[in-house]
Amino acid sequence: MKSLCFVAISLAMSIPAQASLADPVPDPVGSWLHQLAMQAAVDETSTTGRSTAGVGSYRIVRLADMDAPEEVKQQLRADIKRAMSVVQVVEGNIPTQVEILAAVPRTQRSASELRQRLPQPPSRLDATLLGPAELIGMEPSGALDGAKSSGLSRFYRLEGVGIVEFSENNFLAAGMQIEVIAEAQNTRVNGKPANLGKVVDSVGRTRVELAWTGDSKTYSLTVTGEPGSDVERNARVLHDIAAAIVD
Repeated sequence: MKSLCFVAISLAMSIPAQASLADPVPDPVGSWLHQLAMQAAVDETSTTGRSTAGVGSYRIVRLADMDAPEEVKQQLRADIKRAMSVVQVVEGNIPTQVEILAAVPRTQRSASELRQRLPQPPSRLDATLLGPAELIGMEPSGALDGAKSSGLSRFYRLEGVGIVEFSENNFLAAGMQIEVIAEAQNTRVNGKPANLGKVVDSVGRTRVELAWTGDSKTYSLTVTGEPGSDVERNARVLHDIAAAIVD
């Protein structure tokens, strides 16, 4: 399986992206992440053509200790502070459930198929609120190699809540080097540091994302609700789901 090497900056990958839709001015974080991705692609294969990526790793780094330009750190500080409360965005930043359903793959694979395609069995969701929910579809994620992948994304329709996406990725098998910002970890999942982001648009649609890292996998839960949905309630729902996931 082809390995990937990248830096996953919790929060920096989501909040600035939303802000940039309303602000056409290039942001330092986006430019910096692009440079990191380009450098990682160069570093992944040596001049002899051999893969230089190894076993994946995960670490939490303080913002002050990050190897990043000061303007990037300044924007990250501002984004982290902004994300401590519900982020307000304009209409169009959060898709409707109709738009999500139109884009979600309807593929569904059996447990035996997934065992052959993934480096370890997918997380069990039976004891969570997603257990009895309608499974809309699923798609491979993470590092891809033919029919195999290091991760899996599953999509559910959760009555009274919205469309929920659960993604898991075996960063060890994929050779991913992951860093998250200590100051951006604003909650916990089963004792693990986690990042919770809450967004509401100008017509009342909501989007909540909860992301954390376990011993071998990264996880994220995202719920998108229609106008009138309760962003705080949806955040509690994601916490309840995350706490009951079993590997």
